[in-house]
Amino acid sequence: MSPQIVELNDHGISFGNAEGIRLISPGFALAQEKSLVLGAQAQARSRLHPNESHSRYWQELSLDPLPAGRLPGDRFRHLADLAHAHLNALAVEAQTSTDSVIVSVPGSFSRQQLGILLGIAKQTPLAIAGLVDSALIAAAGAQTLHASDSTIVVQQQLHQTLFTQVSWHEGALKVDTSVALPSSGSQNVIDALMQLSTELFIDQCRFNPQHDAPTEQLLYNALPAWLAADASSGSLMLELSADGAVHNAKLPYESLVASLAPIRQRLLDQLNAMISRALNAQIVLCSTLSELPGLMPQLAQLAPVTTINAEQRLASSLTHSDQILSGGASSLRKTLSLSRPSSALPKKSEVASETDGTSRNALAQFGISAQGAQAAALLSSLRVNGERVANAAELTLKRGDSLTLSIDSETDGQDTLTLNLKKLTNGAD
Repeated sequence: MSPQIVELNDHGISFGNAEGIRLISPGFALAQEKSLVLGAQAQARSRLHPNESHSRYWQELSLDPLPAGRLPGDRFRHLADLAHAHLNALAVEAQTSTDSVIVSVPGSFSRQQLGILLGIAKQTPLAIAGLVDSALIAAAGAQTLHASDSTIVVQQQLHQTLFTQVSWHEGALKVDTSVALPSSGSQNVIDALMQLSTELFIDQCRFNPQHDAPTEQLLYNALPAWLAADASSGSLMLELSADGAVHNAKLPYESLVASLAPIRQRLLDQLNAMISRALNAQIVLCSTLSELPGLMPQLAQLAPVTTINAEQRLASSLTHSDQILSGGASSLRKTLSLSRPSSALPKKSEVASETDGTSRNALAQFGISAQGAQAAALLSSLRVNGERVANAAELTLKRGDSLTLSIDSETDGQDTLTLNLKKLTNGAD
């Protein structure tokens, strides 16, 4: 029987097996009288009862007692009790029926936290038989793994983002280092959008969605869907039903991108620092961050980017389950023995030859960038040989290449799509 796979990321703790993801539950707990509400239900009510809401118990897992009144009853004393309740509830819901459970753990966990995890798991239906660094699993599951000497895995959690460098070492993939960047998690993104959308509702329809807890909760619950909406039109329409009325506000995509600039910049600064010390690095981005407005075009300028979702990480854990289980649950596995095809390592002379060939065959080299939401929407229609082009890209056109730009709607004159010719090798202007 294949093992059960648990991935501990408090943005969404996932349970899965060979049949796929069974469930995903965010790391929220709500103390309600003498009981706990956990996961998505607790998250959906977290703004109604902020003093009784907990969302850091996985990140700060410990046995330190919490102040009186913060937890219900005598059974819950510290954050480890909340983690135990959550883990136990998920194991029951997932109907775990295997003796082999692999837990994929973020590299930010300390040895003490790993010990607490194993201790609380013994009081649940889970029989943990292996522990593995979740960034290692993500790197091993990336389709472009063999193309780079180093991989920077970026994992967004609720309140922080974890950056992990994974590199090849004598036929093995190994975790080199992990760095946690605080105040850059998915909840920090939501908080920024809460502020922006509140200002828009106040300005456009004289409605303050944060004037009381129930409407603030409505706004909080609606934001993820707005964030995932199609912004190709250049703006998003926000609609909120509260106080017996329907309130609407228009959110320009540029404003959305600008509101998240501080978080994006901190992510980019950390990546720049790590890539500057990594040889031939690529970026593997866990899927929550791929939806952050404005981030992907900027990442593409740093290094090649691959996105990996929960299903792909599950498949990677299953593929390497024998190695993980062989190490037992006494320590966190940070190395996987993998064969790296020699064809993935081109010689310098081969690289130079290919580059020279491209240069000889080039008809034109030019830069392209877009300013404004409408221009960005037009740029998304640009294709070179059927391939999509990123913002602020540098392109090389060779004989036989085709450049296609289709415009489906008129712009308002406030946006600019610019193609700057840099070099023309055939003598023409």
